[in-house]
Amino acid sequence: MYPSSLVLVLTFAQIVLVFVGDRGATGSRPGSSHRLDVYIAGFFPYGEGVENGETGRGVMPSVKLALDHVNEHSTILRNYRLHMWWNDTECNAAVGMKSFFDMMHSGPHKLMLFGAACTHVTDPIAKASKHWHLTQLSYADTHPMFTKDAFPNFFRVVPSENAFNAPRLALLKEFNWTRIGTIYQNEPRFSLPHNHMVADLDAMGLDVVETQSFVYDVEESLRKLREKDVRIIYGNFNEFWARRVFCEAFKLDMFGRSYQWLVMGTYGNEWWAENDTDCTVEHVSTALESTILVDLLPLSTSGDITISGIVRTADEYLTEYNSRRGGEYSRFHGYTYDGIWAVASAIQYVSQRKEHSLTQFEYRVKDWEDIFLEALKNTSFEGVTGPVRFYNNERKASFLLKQFQNGAEVKIGEYSSLTGRLDLSLGHPMKWVGRSPPKDRTLRIIEHSQVNITIFVVLASTSCVGIIMATVFLAVNIKFRNQR
Repeated sequence: MYPSSLVLVLTFAQIVLVFVGDRGATGSRPGSSHRLDVYIAGFFPYGEGVENGETGRGVMPSVKLALDHVNEHSTILRNYRLHMWWNDTECNAAVGMKSFFDMMHSGPHKLMLFGAACTHVTDPIAKASKHWHLTQLSYADTHPMFTKDAFPNFFRVVPSENAFNAPRLALLKEFNWTRIGTIYQNEPRFSLPHNHMVADLDAMGLDVVETQSFVYDVEESLRKLREKDVRIIYGNFNEFWARRVFCEAFKLDMFGRSYQWLVMGTYGNEWWAENDTDCTVEHVSTALESTILVDLLPLSTSGDITISGIVRTADEYLTEYNSRRGGEYSRFHGYTYDGIWAVASAIQYVSQRKEHSLTQFEYRVKDWEDIFLEALKNTSFEGVTGPVRFYNNERKASFLLKQFQNGAEVKIGEYSSLTGRLDLSLGHPMKWVGRSPPKDRTLRIIEHSQVNITIFVVLASTSCVGIIMATVFLAVNIKFRNQR
């Protein structure tokens, strides 16, 4: 038997240890056995040989990295563990819809939809998700057809292709170009942003001299631009047609010091080097010289601390992403990482405002839909691609400005949609074929000139003398015409 005093001391010590242990636990994440599992549905083109398969394979490491970081975070989803059920959509609408219905009818309920990357998969899923009262967030689909009015449940962490107009409008102001022509591929992906752009140009009071679209014949469209003496040309077309446009531009001599092309250029690496036109690669490169292209900014360059805290800056995130990706890469990897954090933040918002546990989530319930929509609209954090906020269900992101110099694309600056600021100091100096930026029109200068008065008097006098002499000679000839 222990003395009673010793028993009391041991009991008191045990109580103190339990109390201290409980206090220490309040600041940390509960153990995995005490956390509830929540799920989202992911849609990715992934297989080898699949259209846009490189996008899915390139972003998957960032998905896994983001899920790891979310589940390790000390405050986000403390009582939950986030998982993703995903399928390979094969960039095929039928496969994508089958994946959607399979995930809706099997396994645990999915709180949100994440994807897709291919428009013909995103579109039917977005339409179906409205009937299931589910919210959807895309990490890579930039098609301008997805507006808040047409798809109220659809958000995207990447900017719409309509947003690529603003950087080019800023360039017009920067170089005082007021006379413009446009050429675009006649498909909705390119015609919708073009129509928005023409409306913006008209609102700015700029002179849109000529607009041309093409389906198969690029040459005729370019000839009409040349006939109108268009020097500053906006271009909206895909990578395949970009090579053909600049091939024809080379043939028509629509390049060099007199022309400036401003192109929406979300193309692959060295896209101009594929020899699938009747021009050589050197000819296409020559026509491209000094062309300005607008692309997505893959990662923020501000150095700001991100929401993760585990990777504090975009550069630290990139180091981790590179260590996981192997040989795969996608320009959307940073947006995908931020997209997972946007999903986690939305779920966190819902968990704090919904009386019931997230494990009681049900499909086709308007209340759940409303609160998830509210959560995404209130999302605001610093991501690896910059500030993440949604305006009319779309992201205001930053853009990368590139110029074709000496046979390669180089960074010349950035444009922030959030602040409307064009910064041409964040890259290489701009380089022109001539000594200065091209003029937006052929300058015609009319000068009034006059002859020097002294020269005029001398010449006039000489002319008068000549006329008098000619008259005298004519009179003499007439008078003595009969003499031999």
